Amino acid sequence: MSSHHLLHRWLAGVLCASQAVGTGAWAEQVTLHPAQGGAAASLKKPQPVQVAALDGSFVVSYNTAFLYGMTSTTDIRTLLAGSGVPPGFQRVDIYINQMLAGRMDVEFSRNPKSDEIEPCITVAMLEQGGVDLSKLPTPLEQGATCMRLAEVIPDASAAYDMASLRLNLSVPQIYMTSLRRGYIDPSLWEQGADVAFLNYSLNARRSELRHSSSQNDLSASIRSGVNLGEWRLRNDSYFTSGSRRPSKFNSQNTYLQRGFNTIKSQMVVGETYTYSPLFDNVRFLGMQLASDEAMRPDEERGYAPVIRGTAESNATVEVRQNGYLLYTTTVSPGPFAITDLQPSGTNGDLEIAVIEASGVRRVFRQAFASPPLMVREGRIKYDIAAGQVRLDRRQQERPGFASGSVIYGLTANTSLAAGLQASPGYLSYSLGAGMNTPIGAVSLDAIHSRSNAGGSSTSGDRLNLRYAKFVEATGSHVSFNVQHGLREGFRTLSDHIERNGTQSGSRPGSYLNLGRASRQRLDGYLSQPIGRGHIYLNGSYGKNWNGSSSRSLSLAYSNSIGKLNYNISYTQSRNLHSSWANGPMPRHDNTLMLTLSMPLGGPGDSTHAFSTLSRQRAGTSAQAGVSGALPLERHVSYTVAGNKDADGQRDASIGVGTATSFGRLNASYTHGDRYRASNFSASGSVVAHAGGVNLGQGLSETFMLAKIEPPVPGVAISSFSGVETGSNGYAIIPSATPFRGNLVTLRTQGLSKDVDITNGAQMVVPTRGAAGLAKFTAVSGRRVQFDLRGADGKPLPFGATVDELDGTRLGITDPRGRVLTLLPADREQGMLDIRWDEATCRVSYTLPPKVEGENYQRHTLTCTTPIPPSPERKDPGSIAASDLRRPKADASDAS
Repeated sequence: MSSHHLLHRWLAGVLCASQAVGTGAWAEQVTLHPAQGGAAASLKKPQPVQVAALDGSFVVSYNTAFLYGMTSTTDIRTLLAGSGVPPGFQRVDIYINQMLAGRMDVEFSRNPKSDEIEPCITVAMLEQGGVDLSKLPTPLEQGATCMRLAEVIPDASAAYDMASLRLNLSVPQIYMTSLRRGYIDPSLWEQGADVAFLNYSLNARRSELRHSSSQNDLSASIRSGVNLGEWRLRNDSYFTSGSRRPSKFNSQNTYLQRGFNTIKSQMVVGETYTYSPLFDNVRFLGMQLASDEAMRPDEERGYAPVIRGTAESNATVEVRQNGYLLYTTTVSPGPFAITDLQPSGTNGDLEIAVIEASGVRRVFRQAFASPPLMVREGRIKYDIAAGQVRLDRRQQERPGFASGSVIYGLTANTSLAAGLQASPGYLSYSLGAGMNTPIGAVSLDAIHSRSNAGGSSTSGDRLNLRYAKFVEATGSHVSFNVQHGLREGFRTLSDHIERNGTQSGSRPGSYLNLGRASRQRLDGYLSQPIGRGHIYLNGSYGKNWNGSSSRSLSLAYSNSIGKLNYNISYTQSRNLHSSWANGPMPRHDNTLMLTLSMPLGGPGDSTHAFSTLSRQRAGTSAQAGVSGALPLERHVSYTVAGNKDADGQRDASIGVGTATSFGRLNASYTHGDRYRASNFSASGSVVAHAGGVNLGQGLSETFMLAKIEPPVPGVAISSFSGVETGSNGYAIIPSATPFRGNLVTLRTQGLSKDVDITNGAQMVVPTRGAAGLAKFTAVSGRRVQFDLRGADGKPLPFGATVDELDGTRLGITDPRGRVLTLLPADREQGMLDIRWDEATCRVSYTLPPKVEGENYQRHTLTCTTPIPPSPERKDPGSIAASDLRRPKADASDAS
């Protein structure tokens, strides 16, 4: 932690904070209790000091007159103005209205008008952050290198957070462009580090029935990959083995992928699956190019309506959804259109309030729901694929195919869709449209197919209807999808290829029963709050051309009574399908279940007691147990339970799990009346990179590496349980959001007393599939506390700056003239330059040998010799404050 941070924390504890800046009045004189010597201590007019809060963007003012007993206090405005950043350049992450605008070197200098250290704003910085320069009241000078934000943009402000090297700029929305909400400059997208990795999930089980031999089963799923620059090579494989079945290894797919930022798309070459909102997915070997919505700014992703209205004056427009404020802006008199709205979710009526300058408030509502076939006005979403169809490994014929679909936003409330899919002997095409209406969002598309297999031709049509609606007044969320075949001859591409294989004899057995082709299918969902509880309903119904059908229903209600949480659920499934040999085969199952859960500990204690009662056709089963985490090892969880099944058989089980830096481990053992079983599962990863090899937890599609240089092992990563750096200084962060800012923060509480992390937070914006790299700098050495005194033997004033001869800032004196420094480990002697008010001094020191186990050494110095004049010497604050906090940029920095 830097000396500026310590100074802020100390001031927060001992100074009297004033009211918000600009309010209240400073007292001309304050009388305290008699000081040492008996006389009342009269304070002169206080010196107000404005300080940006360490962990926020607000500003507080300190009355330095309350620094009791410090008659020689130096002017600490120099030290505290601007969150303690010294003059000079700092490489910072710039946020404008809470959105990451860029990472650049920003100059901090003293503003002669306010006498404070403030960031220098440039035209390029404002343009990159989405400020519309044409809307500013005064044109900006293009060549200006140091403008003050509040002076060029009314009501704008800047606050610097040194802890995370983040410069927060607040700019009124009226001066912002409409195309920057949620936008991250592509220059900040990082392709990440070159890595090779293996991601695994392993499950081993051993079971033994009474009076029977034991059975062992092993299964594993493996995802491996290599990242080289913009290219991603991936493979998904599975392995199974058991005492009663042969070992089998299956490579599911292998493909090469990369993104194209200019067209906001991803290209995949190899074994993969088609992605189309109009056609069924097909596994194939070939190439696919498709839109990647994650590359777009928030306001361009998915669908959102255009809000139109009319203002009678310079009015404020507020847009709310589900009671939450989504958007606010200022409009001029006359008609207006809001095109950059980002709704919270896909459904929910919008409430628009127009607040006129007179205070008159006019409110109207606009329906909103987003079905799959809708994009924003003027936007295009597409996918193109071509190659060989590979349904499974038994397929001997692998015909070629081509497929493509596109959705275009025609108007604010209407989108059009079209698609084409072709293969030898097969053709299908689709047309559709989506609309946003007052009764909900609805889309309809129709597919026509023609199939020629084995000399016989068939053709048919299928309709797909999608609907979604959120009723804000009741909190109801309703959605359903309907598929309806108009003629029995309709075939998907998979149906056509399997029919070809069956009729040509290239597939063993009767793989495809044509009568089982789907004729109708309905899927529905309902969510409804009731009081403090919630009810959910899911249902599906399917019917084939041969009359076989299936249906399922799931109904659940959850609520709580005091600390007791309960859930009541009912599920029903009915399947009636046909086989060539046995005809109709009905299968029915109904389950009614009650689940209870209650916390046993206080706040922060995860211990819960739970109980489940289940009623099925076979009978009633019950389970009860306790789960939680170990008191001293919060990353270790446990579960102890007892169970009685529908046959009256009983068993007891115990399970433990833990999340470590090298993976997640789970083990359980069950002992019953008729059997015993033990289970072990592990998931994790192995990542090889330029710094060595590290073990980590299971990886998502996009992940990150944290690197501390020089290496410091055992440093934990915030927000990721069990993740910490290894002996090489690297940590594997298992998940990240592509094309969005991911904040990586180190927990430094457990660091050695002789180690500092100078930049404890980094922002990383990885591309899809990347291994983003967050770099941190560690400084190690020996802690030395200098007790600095003047020629009269009294402590030097509070707030004196202490630098080395090269200008490196070591710290600032506390109220007793002390400064705690971190010097190089091999340092034995040196010199200090000390400055306060108009006074200076230079003093030399020689350190005694370091004592093992000592947290820091104390050394008293007497300051008598002033610093000799040196016109070539730079301002101490402009030299190396940034060098100590952050490594210099090099070609390897991803920015």
